[in-house]
Amino acid sequence: MNTENNLDRAAYRKGVACAAVTVALWATLPTGLKLCVARTEAFTATVLIGFFATLALFAWIVARGQLRAIWPQFKRYPVYFILTGIVGLGVQQILYLSSYTYLPASQVVVLFYLYPLLMVLLSALIFREKTTWLSVACILTGFLGVYVLISQGTFLRIQLCAGVFTALGASVAWALFSVLLKQKAFDIEIGMFLFNLFGLVVLVALIPVFGFSAPRYPAELIGLLYLGVIPTALAFVTWNRALTLVPTSTCSGIALATPLLAMIIIGIVLREPFHPSYAAGMILIVGSVLHNLRFGR
Repeated sequence: MNTENNLDRAAYRKGVACAAVTVALWATLPTGLKLCVARTEAFTATVLIGFFATLALFAWIVARGQLRAIWPQFKRYPVYFILTGIVGLGVQQILYLSSYTYLPASQVVVLFYLYPLLMVLLSALIFREKTTWLSVACILTGFLGVYVLISQGTFLRIQLCAGVFTALGASVAWALFSVLLKQKAFDIEIGMFLFNLFGLVVLVALIPVFGFSAPRYPAELIGLLYLGVIPTALAFVTWNRALTLVPTSTCSGIALATPLLAMIIIGIVLREPFHPSYAAGMILIVGSVLHNLRFGR
């Protein structure tokens, strides 16, 4: 029994570490986008980031000598890989991108970061995964911290419009994608390659609708390469691994730290001013994450 408990604790610690690494990688995205792709059209950047992520995962599979394992893995759950990839890395990307054309960035972030709470609700309602009211309360507290952090202490008015529904749709799609990752047993790297591949197919199919313009400067291409490989491909792998090792509620609580770290990185690298309300948001987020780690198991 002690051995089983030790193994369970070791797996839990490993899952928490993977979730923390994922959050750290995702937090570099806003700064990376501002520094590297400021002159690149948004949909073009999305397609290229998806392409580089898919290419990086494929190269890693080849380096591991598992190229021949892709087809057998796909044949096990073909519909699952196609639909999950389309939902999480196709539909979600399109809705998330579209929401920025209708709403200010701050409102998009607030609405999108409902996904940690939606993850818990979907995993409980659809897949009957057990959680606790304390975990839900921690996630709600963390979301309140995100709201305070993004709104800079003001009352952020969000009126119903097309942008609200697209941002909420992106949040639901990402939450559903994250929950679906826990439902099948598969090789993580191969699975994430397949998800990215089918998501990329959707994005490429929409090029005639949104248009595509190649980057004009090498620095833009290098920045997109970083964004595709590190905070996308690598982060997807660590996020998937975390979801397989710890409860959904724990991963959801840790994910709420992403805006907090993103704000810190933006302040350090881009030297943007630190608003006093950030401290209140930080306290709420950090407190909710720590309590979820302690009681969310």
